[in-house]
Amino acid sequence: MAKQQKTKHKRLSLFTKYYIVVAAAAIASLLALGIIFFVFLYNYWEDKSFESLETASHNIAAEISLNKQLNIPLERRMETETVNATVNAYAEVNSCDIVILDNSGILVKTNDNAQVTTFSKETIQILREEASNAQGGKTTIRLGDYTGKVITAQSEIQMGDTVVGTVVAIKEANVFFPYVEDILRLFIFSALGSLVISVGVAYYLVYRIYKPILQLKQATEKIGAGDYSFRVEIDGEDEFAYLGNAFNTMARDLAALETSRRNFIANISHELKTPMTTIGGYIDAIMDGTIDHDKQDHYLEIVSNEIKRLSRLVVSMLNLSKIEAGERTLEKKKVNLSQMLVEVMISFEQVIENKNIEIIGLDRLEDVYAMVDRDMMYQVFYNLTDNAVKYTDNGGRILVSLSQAADKVGFRIINECSGISKEDISKIFERFYKVDRSRNQDTQGFGLGLYIAKTVVGMHGGQITARSHEGADCEFLFWIPTE
Repeated sequence: MAKQQKTKHKRLSLFTKYYIVVAAAAIASLLALGIIFFVFLYNYWEDKSFESLETASHNIAAEISLNKQLNIPLERRMETETVNATVNAYAEVNSCDIVILDNSGILVKTNDNAQVTTFSKETIQILREEASNAQGGKTTIRLGDYTGKVITAQSEIQMGDTVVGTVVAIKEANVFFPYVEDILRLFIFSALGSLVISVGVAYYLVYRIYKPILQLKQATEKIGAGDYSFRVEIDGEDEFAYLGNAFNTMARDLAALETSRRNFIANISHELKTPMTTIGGYIDAIMDGTIDHDKQDHYLEIVSNEIKRLSRLVVSMLNLSKIEAGERTLEKKKVNLSQMLVEVMISFEQVIENKNIEIIGLDRLEDVYAMVDRDMMYQVFYNLTDNAVKYTDNGGRILVSLSQAADKVGFRIINECSGISKEDISKIFERFYKVDRSRNQDTQGFGLGLYIAKTVVGMHGGQITARSHEGADCEFLFWIPTE
């Protein structure tokens, strides 16, 4: 049962959660606004009611005090038509009760239509105390003869300098609701209309936010399943659009990485399979006597060369792995690059002589120094020279040069050959990429040399480029900072 409840909870989508939160916030805001409006309206009504009651009690007290005959008792003053009309008029206009007390706290008079005409001793005592304490101020109290709280205002009745009684205007607070019923009804309808609009707008806004999230969720599921072709389409220039563009860029990079990985596996498998097949075939032929004894040394030499070729491949892969993993760091020191280039050329002396290649530019080299990792930079010169020697036609020429300008050092090597097509030249620095094998007379390469050269030059803060004229020559150029 707990598992089912957990599963049900998980099915509550992000859209639903956000929508509930936003809708609840809108409802809470309207409720808070309603409460604030109600409290404000009640306080406003209470203040206005007190002002009216205060005016009524003051005017009635003034009317009673107009009689200049000081010896007339308060009870007889209440019997005049003017006072009686004034009390009833103010009571009707203000929807209140008018209560007149003498100095002894005895009830002298109320308006004719008073809600309460007979007051308990407790009520009269409270009114008397309030009349003596309030001193004309607003009070909201509870009287046992009324339902709920009442608002009272008091004014003294004076005869000359003598206070002979008090006029108390009493109004029940619960008459507020009929008073503002229409206003509250209008507010409720307006609030409901605003709530409907707010909920609709909230739905639209939440959906606008949730839609790109949903697209990104679908995209991650597609990519997780191995479909790197899926792209998200998010309009606008906000953060979601930026995130969508970043995601699409990541998807393209992952697709390229996956393609590279597959090509890597295919290429490395091919590179390992070819020499191993050759080695296995020759060894089996020697073992079963297919190859004559006097020819075994020749084929064992081929086997030895293939084993060395496999060893070079493994070393290249290990070096490349260390470089890409950041385990191979630069150990820079000041190196004479001209001397290094001569050393590299000497290592190819036998191949150069066998192909009758003419090297141009070595005799014009001047000393050029730079802060480099000697072993890694030697590998760059070696790979570029190996590539030039390998593809130069028999009897062809190779031109080399080193130059230094300001804070940079440049190396150029041009070899005469059939050239490289535009399609190949754009991919020449990729791992395991080889020019069309039908045009390649040398099958000993692995397609890693130029990639390693580009990686090492980049580690030194430089850049390497390639240019070719088909049917004429091929040129490689790199530059690195001197420091």
